[in-house]
Amino acid sequence: MNTKVLKTLTALVSLVIGYAIVHSFSPVKEASVVEQQRVAGFFEFNNDAEITLDCVYGDAPYEVHFSAYQRPEVKQPGVNYQRGFCDQLPSLGATKISLDFIGEGLRERSVALKFIHHQAANPGEEGLANGLVLKESFHSGIPKGLILSRLDFSKMGFYTLVVEFGGGIGPENEVVKIPFEVGTAL
Repeated sequence: MNTKVLKTLTALVSLVIGYAIVHSFSPVKEASVVEQQRVAGFFEFNNDAEITLDCVYGDAPYEVHFSAYQRPEVKQPGVNYQRGFCDQLPSLGATKISLDFIGEGLRERSVALKFIHHQAANPGEEGLANGLVLKESFHSGIPKGLILSRLDFSKMGFYTLVVEFGGGIGPENEVVKIPFEVGTAL
């Protein structure tokens, strides 16, 4: 056997033995009783009254669940900001929008999103066409079935999120309109 190979093997064996000796003296970290209870405990959600299915828009198979989350600098009194909002957003400012696509077949489709500010509640096609487009985005697919978006609302009023499956090319039922109002008292 070659001397270099023998020296290399001896060095490796020494390293392994040294590693084992050093770690045998290290104290074993055990989970405390408090940590074990926290891991084994059940999750409790105390806002059962806040859960609604009213935030689902569109008809099967084009159903979309809409939720908006706000953490404004100036909070309105009596408003629970620890929940998602749907058709009425209480405050201006930074807002996170969550779109959950319920049908698994939708996850392979392309989707175009358009946030529009307009003058009246539930406008027709002409009202949307005359509205101010705040943000547009295109997604070639939604593998996880979820799109998150962030907007900064600076004006109170009426808004519509237009969700176009297939990029807007296709039948009328492939377009889902989600109306909501920003800056309303709840």
